Amino acid sequence: MTIRLQYLISYSELYKISISNFIMLSKSFIIVNPYSINFKSIKNYLKKRRMKYYISYDKKYLQEIIENKINEGFKKFVICGGDGTINVFINLIMKLPDNQNNFIKIGIIPCGRANDLARYMRIPLDFEKALEKVNSDNIKKIDLIKINNNYMITGGGIGLPSEIIQDVDNFSSSFVGKLFKNILGEYLYFIFTIKKFIFGYKGIDIKSDKGKLLAIYIMNQSFLGKRFNLAPEAKNDDGYFDIKIVKIPPLFLNNLITLSKGINGRLSELDWVKEKKSNKISFFLNKPSYFMGDGELLECCDKFTIEIIPEAINLIC
Repeated sequence: MTIRLQYLISYSELYKISISNFIMLSKSFIIVNPYSINFKSIKNYLKKRRMKYYISYDKKYLQEIIENKINEGFKKFVICGGDGTINVFINLIMKLPDNQNNFIKIGIIPCGRANDLARYMRIPLDFEKALEKVNSDNIKKIDLIKINNNYMITGGGIGLPSEIIQDVDNFSSSFVGKLFKNILGEYLYFIFTIKKFIFGYKGIDIKSDKGKLLAIYIMNQSFLGKRFNLAPEAKNDDGYFDIKIVKIPPLFLNNLITLSKGINGRLSELDWVKEKKSNKISFFLNKPSYFMGDGELLECCDKFTIEIIPEAINLIC
C-alpha cells in the first residue's frame, strides 16, 4: 500500500460556495491523491469549479507548497485520499515549527482502500456527505504516535503487519500483480495475511524477550486494515496507545485461532498475547525490521522508541 509521492493540489480564492453542493474553499488547501479510488470524480468536481491545479512529484516540493500556503494564511487543509496520503501529510507538517502546525485544521474526503481513520472518526465515505462534514468545521483534537522520527495516526506494528505490506508491494510491482491489486483492492492484503498464517511465519526476535514474536501492534484506535479489530479499547484522544505483543502460536491450529480472534477483537483471550497501555516504550530487535504505520512502511531499524504526542492534530469531524 505504498503511496507514490505524486499529488494533484488545488486551492481557491475567497468566495462563497453553497454547503449542499460544494466545499467552502475560502482559505482552504486541497490535496488529492491521483491514485485514489475517486480521483476522476474529484478531478471533475474541481474542474467544474474552475480551480487551479498543481502537480507535485516529490515530498520536498509538497512541503514547500504547504509552508507557502501557511504563510499566505491558509489554516485548513483537506486531504482527498486514504490513510497513506494522510500519513504523508502529517509527517510533513510535523516537521514545521509548533507555531505553524498547531493551527492547522485537517479535513478528510475518504478515497483510499481501507480509510481506517475516516471509519473510526465516523467521517462519511460518501463523497458529498464527507464534503458537508468538512464544511462543518467541527474540530476534535487527536493524538499522534511518534516512531523514532516518523509519525502515524491510526496504528501499526512490526513483524507480521510490516511483512504483509512488503509482500504485497513486491507482488504488485509486476504488471500482473498491479492488475490483481486493482481488481482485489484491500482483499489482496487479507489474502496475504491468510497465506502467512497457513504456510507459516518465522517471526521476529526482541532482545529482551525469549521466543519468537508474531507481531507487536501499536494501536491508536480499535481496528486496522478495516477488518482487524486488534485493540477494541484503544482511543486516539486519551494520551495512550495500546500495545499487543503476540507470540508465535504453539500449534498450527492456533494460527487460525489467532487470525479469528484478531478479526473479532478477542486477542486478549489468548495465552500467547500480552497487552498494556503506555505513552512511551522502547525495544531492540536482533536484526533490523520495518515498522508499518497507517499502511505505510515508515522505517527499517533495530531500535524503536515509540511515544504518544497528545492532541497533536486538529481533525475536522
